[in-house]
Amino acid sequence: MESNVRLTALLEELAANAWPAHEQQTLGKWRLRATFGTTKRANSVFAVGPFPACDDWMTVVEDFYQRRSLPACFCVSDASPAELDGMLAARGYEKVDECYVMTAKMSDCIERVDFDSRFTCRFAGEADDEWIRDFIRFEHFAPERHRAYTHIFSAIRPEKAFARICENGETVGLGTVVVERGWACLCNIVVAPAHRRRGIGVQLVGSLAGWARDHGASGLYLQVVKENAAAVSIYKKLGFVPVSGHHYRIRPTTC
Repeated sequence: MESNVRLTALLEELAANAWPAHEQQTLGKWRLRATFGTTKRANSVFAVGPFPACDDWMTVVEDFYQRRSLPACFCVSDASPAELDGMLAARGYEKVDECYVMTAKMSDCIERVDFDSRFTCRFAGEADDEWIRDFIRFEHFAPERHRAYTHIFSAIRPEKAFARICENGETVGLGTVVVERGWACLCNIVVAPAHRRRGIGVQLVGSLAGWARDHGASGLYLQVVKENAAAVSIYKKLGFVPVSGHHYRIRPTTC
């Protein structure tokens, strides 16, 4: 049990480093994060480790987000204090977006991918405007997110790469890989809407894993919403297994 908690805490820390917030304030072992309200990961409390020592930590958290006109939000993981989730529920915080953290051995994942020569994958050290625009378009996100993604992607400090997988010169998928301490975080995996259900996601994951292997990683991890059954199924076929979970607790604006 203790080793599982240590692994969970490590992966949550690495995932936070792979998705840096525009603003960050420490509160004991916790981090208060804000990034223009775009994505919950970058606008929530990283609540890994014991409760802050100060008695008024809840007031500090809620004031931090109120000053930025954002709802207070906590990322509650298996490495958070056991009492935290119940405390937040009692204060009216809503539970949303239950996620798995899944891991795979590098060799298991790559061996399960039947690479198709029709697809080519290119990697860049930074996400340029075109990559971000394509990412937003494929995900059907609002264009206003461009500012936040520009910050997040450029601020990643561990070794990283932004993948663009193409077929006949057309971009059909995108993905990101971040390598730190022997682990590779796979994220932002998205296939162009017109090319879904063709196995491109598998090709993309395999290519990201290959890049990570070549840059010193031996383990893979990713985060996926539990309700995304199609993605969870694909990842399991590629050797990923759930090792922990987290969800968010958001304070309603009426509180």
